[in-house]
Amino acid sequence: MVRNEETLSNIDSSTETMSDYRPIPNTYLVEFDQNARIRNFEQVISDYLERNRGIPRSAIRMRQIISSSLFSGASFSVNIEHSVKSIESIPNVISVYPVYSVAGPKYFKHYASSAIKNNERAASAIAHDFTGVAQVHDELKNFGKGVRVAVIDTGIDYLHPALGGCFGPTCKVAFGYDLVGDGYFSANPIPVPDDDPLDNCSDGSHGTHVAGIVAANATTISQAGFTPIVPFIGVAPQAILGAYMITAAIYRAFDDKADIITLSVGGPGSFAETSDAIAAQRVTDNGVYFTISQGNDGAQGLQTSGNPAISSGAMAVASIDNSNVPQLYLLTPDGETIFYSAGSIFGGWQFNVNSIIVVNDRQAAVNDGCSGPVKPVTGAVVLYSYNPADTCNSAVRCDKAAEAGASGCLIYNVGAITGFILLSAPFLISIRVHLTGSSSIPSGSISLADGQRILTITAQNSSALFTFTNRLGFAPVATAGTLSSFSAFGPTGDLLFKPQISGIGGFVYSTISSFAAAQQKMSDAYAAYSGTSMACPYVAGALALFLAQIGNPGPETVGNNLTNTTRRPSFSEVRNLFQSNAKPVNIYSTQIPATAVKQGAGFVNVFQALTANTIISPSELALNDTTRQERSYTIKVSNIGKKTAWYKITHRGAALATGAQPESDQLLSTPVYSSDYADVFIWPTSFKIQPGESFIVTLRFRAPLKARPELLPIFSGFITVSNYVDGKVNNIPYAGVVGDYKNAKILVRRSPLGFGTGLYTADGFMISNGQNMNFTISTGHLVVLTIAWTTRVIFIEVISAEESIHYAADQSLGMVYNDRGTGPLYFYNVPRNGATLRGQGYRPYYGFTWTGYVTKIDPDQGNIFNATRLLPGQYKLRFSALKHFGDRNNNNDYDVHYTPMFHVVY
Repeated sequence: MVRNEETLSNIDSSTETMSDYRPIPNTYLVEFDQNARIRNFEQVISDYLERNRGIPRSAIRMRQIISSSLFSGASFSVNIEHSVKSIESIPNVISVYPVYSVAGPKYFKHYASSAIKNNERAASAIAHDFTGVAQVHDELKNFGKGVRVAVIDTGIDYLHPALGGCFGPTCKVAFGYDLVGDGYFSANPIPVPDDDPLDNCSDGSHGTHVAGIVAANATTISQAGFTPIVPFIGVAPQAILGAYMITAAIYRAFDDKADIITLSVGGPGSFAETSDAIAAQRVTDNGVYFTISQGNDGAQGLQTSGNPAISSGAMAVASIDNSNVPQLYLLTPDGETIFYSAGSIFGGWQFNVNSIIVVNDRQAAVNDGCSGPVKPVTGAVVLYSYNPADTCNSAVRCDKAAEAGASGCLIYNVGAITGFILLSAPFLISIRVHLTGSSSIPSGSISLADGQRILTITAQNSSALFTFTNRLGFAPVATAGTLSSFSAFGPTGDLLFKPQISGIGGFVYSTISSFAAAQQKMSDAYAAYSGTSMACPYVAGALALFLAQIGNPGPETVGNNLTNTTRRPSFSEVRNLFQSNAKPVNIYSTQIPATAVKQGAGFVNVFQALTANTIISPSELALNDTTRQERSYTIKVSNIGKKTAWYKITHRGAALATGAQPESDQLLSTPVYSSDYADVFIWPTSFKIQPGESFIVTLRFRAPLKARPELLPIFSGFITVSNYVDGKVNNIPYAGVVGDYKNAKILVRRSPLGFGTGLYTADGFMISNGQNMNFTISTGHLVVLTIAWTTRVIFIEVISAEESIHYAADQSLGMVYNDRGTGPLYFYNVPRNGATLRGQGYRPYYGFTWTGYVTKIDPDQGNIFNATRLLPGQYKLRFSALKHFGDRNNNNDYDVHYTPMFHVVY
């Protein structure tokens, strides 16, 4: 019996889902041929299934009807045994999609940790100066007037004065619909639509926060409960907002005449073949611009883009950190500010308090305070240090301080998080501890530098009084203008380019509902959140400014002539414009550009895009792997200005991102970066273009010479186009894989976490060769599936391990069957597993309970699965995952893994 490196006994095998996109069992979305002109979808579905498939109407529950100019169909569930083939055979049905329960929008509510002093008199809430938005407002006097932006999210608190205070045609929030209803949640996934998209019951108020980023105007508000720390405006404060609760909202927003749709909801991505990814493609094909958040799983490594951001019809948006973040603060005896983040249970100080600080004496570098204070702390604030190796959390320390009579609790970190920017240059970042804190006294966390300041002050005067406040101030963000650590990586499963561009998403101050403010113990209805959820509406606001600048011609006028302001540029044209005018950013504290599969084309540069004289197409180059890379590529440089332009073309490489290591099949949680760049042949390197004309440039790429093809590292960079006449610089990102991507191991056998693909006992041991597997009805064994890269198809089969009167050796006896609800274990479009135990969407493995049943498809019975139990004997499990670019019908195109032989006994 082989022990797994980390026991799997705590796996929650009752939650047998592939990702945060959870398929609702026996539930379908069917699309009908619009030429059939079906008026009553429910009648067609129910009549056919009852008359031709023997499914009574009582077993059919209609969920939602979608009747749009781009889609006609319905979603419904069937609660008796049936086959998918029966659904596919409904007359005039052209597509059948699974229906997913999607986890709510995600963000991080955290604070910056920085010892940087803010010398600005008035710090900005949103760094519009970073992106050129402030320049658009100031010089072009453009605030996005009249552009209709649909926010598909948790609704909008339109009663918020910064968002207009009302709902209807004359209000800022002028249109929208709730397609799920207030009572919709995971345990009750039945939509009950209504026409009021008010967000007044969500703890996070995600949709309201997103809406504020697009179009808030909080410049003249003095109303109690709604006064911001500093006046601020969104990207396009004169835009018109639409609020939609998610599900069929994409098509509804299109029919409601939205000019732009922004969506900050999604789950782990694989391939752009889901119904929402297809919907995104359809609306952009018809002239509506669509931004979707890239995803927040950057801590899981490469290929963690979200779905539906992977859609080719989406402008997937990555996150850049803001310049300032509001934080609570305390004052030193000499009046200097120390920012702190409050504990999540009791919170911070509720009013101003003067107190001494007692520094707990550390006996070692770890576990400071885990046994409680070692000094008298009655009536004082106690200061503990924190180290990543500690065995207790902040709640334990701060509660022990409260028991000892302390009036408050502070924690600072003495450790650091170590990563590798370059093979030769490790970097250390001192971070603020995520604080749970005490349940009975105020708690806060501060930075290492600020902790050391307090140590110095108290060493000189143990009676020094500090002032703890309930006030907020703006703290500078050390990583401002660089990529947020959480922002997810591309490329897609087919090596297509993702993300497209980056917006401000880290530490963004915006509107929330009064309900959410009360839940979070905020005095005013504003909060700072982080996530690509915040960057996505920022870019949507930028697109609103663009449409307002050209007079906002309707989607029906879509054309390809960007200089003709009577026609709306196509989605691909506006994507080209914004990508080729974006600003690439460097890895934090280095001069090396961050990989293009994390930043896309770079930081959105709104003023340059709106005043551009140059546009380049294509505006991104997906080079595939080096085995399939084209011999040469071309880009078209177009002069859309009014003067003759002189251009020079150069190349700037970005950090090589190596996502694998030789001793593991699983991808790293943080890629190893190195200054190893591709060589690019450019011809010609300089040329002149007259106004309205274009020039073709040829590019040839040679992958970095030091890269190890067996590890499939990603190389990337930027083709830089400099205009000597107006001084502007354009950049085109590219990315490719070194090696043969088809050779990538899909199934993980070796993993640092120990969660290898295989069969485990109920207490977390991987089976060994010849082990008895004693199946019972009530208990079973755990089938664990772990994959390193996304794949389109996975089968898990039982095969015979012996010649017998019943079976031939290596004979497939059918698929492993989970009789607890999941059914046969075969999967399509499977996202890769995460490299750590923590993540917003990507799991470290998939676990399924198996009690000895197998099943085969019976095509004569309409593809119904007939499950039978194995006879006693010797067997193996065979896992088969389709390789990249593989043929499903070719057995040689599968990555195959066998478990050791086991004995089935009853």
